[in-house]
Amino acid sequence: MSLAVPALVLLAAAVLPALLTTLRGRPVDRLAGLIVTGPLVTLVLVLLTSAYGRPAYLDVALVLALLSFAGALVFARFFSRTL
Repeated sequence: MSLAVPALVLLAAAVLPALLTTLRGRPVDRLAGLIVTGPLVTLVLVLLTSAYGRPAYLDVALVLALLSFAGALVFARFFSRTL
């Protein structure tokens, strides 16, 4: 667990700017923030799985990875229609 805590802090610090980019900015910046935020949060959940020894978090991480990819594709398709 000692190695997981600094990694969690680093990844949590990386999620904040990506999340702010997703919430504010031009649509292209929002798409980039969405694409970056999904894998970062997935990695945070995988590290929580190893730190706490709870395999249920791994299921949530896998579902989040699939949904974030699909969400980015839907947003990109919607964005291409508006141009």
